[in-house]
Amino acid sequence: MSTVSQSQTSRSEHGYEVRRPPQSFGGDVKEVEFGAFDHSGIPLDEEEWPVAIIGSSMVGMMTGILLGYHGIKSISFDRHPPSSTHPRAAGLNYRTVEILRQLGLEEVAKAESGKEFDIDAGMLVVERLVGGKVIAQVQENDPAEVKEVTPCTSWLWITQAMFEPLLRSNAGKFDCTQLYGKLVVHYEEDANGVLVVVQDLKTKEYKKLRAQYLVACDGNRSSTRVKEGIMLRGSGTLRDSLSMRIVGNLAPHLGTRSVHGVVYVLNSNISGGFRLEDQGKAAIVMVNRAGDRHNFPEGSVSPEEARKYVYELSGLPEDMELEVQTCSYWTMTSYNADRLQSHGGRVLIAGDAAHTMPPTGGLGGNTGIGDAHNLAWKLAFVLKGLASPALLETYTQERQPVDAFAVDQATKRFHNRVDHVQPSLAEEGNLTVELGYRYANGGVVHGNGHGAPSEEPFENPLAPSGTAGTRLPHVWLQYGDGYDKSVERVSTLDLVRRNLVLIATERDSPWLAAVRATASCGLAPIDAYELHETSAPYRDVAGALRQKCKLEMDEALLIRPDGFIAWRARSDGGHSDALQSALRQVLGIPSS
Repeated sequence: MSTVSQSQTSRSEHGYEVRRPPQSFGGDVKEVEFGAFDHSGIPLDEEEWPVAIIGSSMVGMMTGILLGYHGIKSISFDRHPPSSTHPRAAGLNYRTVEILRQLGLEEVAKAESGKEFDIDAGMLVVERLVGGKVIAQVQENDPAEVKEVTPCTSWLWITQAMFEPLLRSNAGKFDCTQLYGKLVVHYEEDANGVLVVVQDLKTKEYKKLRAQYLVACDGNRSSTRVKEGIMLRGSGTLRDSLSMRIVGNLAPHLGTRSVHGVVYVLNSNISGGFRLEDQGKAAIVMVNRAGDRHNFPEGSVSPEEARKYVYELSGLPEDMELEVQTCSYWTMTSYNADRLQSHGGRVLIAGDAAHTMPPTGGLGGNTGIGDAHNLAWKLAFVLKGLASPALLETYTQERQPVDAFAVDQATKRFHNRVDHVQPSLAEEGNLTVELGYRYANGGVVHGNGHGAPSEEPFENPLAPSGTAGTRLPHVWLQYGDGYDKSVERVSTLDLVRRNLVLIATERDSPWLAAVRATASCGLAPIDAYELHETSAPYRDVAGALRQKCKLEMDEALLIRPDGFIAWRARSDGGHSDALQSALRQVLGIPSS
């Protein structure tokens, strides 16, 4: 497999930035090919980091924040400046918002989204951005169904240019250091950790440090993936695509269309879409088709054509002053990596380094955040001595099939919605894709009379099974003394924090005694709850969780810190032994 390099930006003679397919790191910093590197003269930092991260964009930052949430400090390096001038990623889906909720960042993200978008407005399909008739107003999900399955009732329309500063401003709370203009030029893995060599792109000086683990969020042309010999599966290249960032006062022409996170344009001459920004004073414009043209290789669009596409899509008067600030050529690909961990076990990949997919469905960045959420608690448990390093092997076992599922669904949505293939390809529902993915193998324990685990990477979250490997179903719980009319409520998902969680639904459950017994064995701590109509401090008055999961009276659920069910507990006796055995299996700890 040949190496591929990172993106390059230059300013064209026509005045706007042209973002070309990656060829070099810019300046005199050539493409990184992690190989032999003489670092003998570079001093080694005294401080060893638990985790170093390559890449400080959305997935890299979320990895650091999630590690910090679990008490693990990290340092990340990114060759780019903090903010991209050509923003990506438009929406945070329900699962990502649930993860932000766990971190305590849901409300600040919602407030940031609300500055520019109506979070309930959905997407719009029109003949033209201005003046064209409305073809469809799209709410991807039934609001009533959403309320049934998650406490987070809205996608958050938020651009990466809005989201990344939000994460940076909160990074200090999570003990994660994020450095920019720093290029990782070399790393070496050994049995005890990873040696990392970093160059400051401004001063050209080098430093080296050691970390126990390295997580590479270094993008779709990941040099880390190449060095580790990780192969790719999938459709490969779908097309060469074009997007532009325009600046101009569109707001007076937009009316209520300015509050929609995404506006698609479809007419006989051209199709594409707008992601509006800065209260209608800027937008990212994507061109899907112009006449009979569906492919836009690098350099194939003149400045005159670029402006023509903008005006044809927008319907704005041609004498209106608009600046095409950047013109980005990029290759739309569809693949996922066949493994996510080095053979030595201490180097892992996440985000676009592990998978790329078309933007249809908004799954790319959200899937990367799902990678980070799965990986962070496992690294934390291993680093704290609560789990065996074997737990990290479950990262590939669990995420690789789920990533492949997301790639498949995004690709089908692209062929159906952009290529308009006939007959259309079968898609799973959005809620299933976002909230119904499951881990058939890995850090889970199956059995206990529930038959063989399903090999499907998903289930319908409206009909949850409550089996190992599935997400804990959302149920509203009452919190308080039961007499206050302003009783607070919390979701079952809110019970999942940094520890494993055991939930039983019967009074005086023997499983709670088993948790207390396990605490004296030096195994990972477990937060235990009884949930029924009279339990305290949380009450499941209607027994909704028991009903959703079809739990029998002597059953309980053991839930991991990422909110997935590790084990559906059942025992005819010997609850403590059964719990300890399951816990060891989940965490990869050999039986004593």
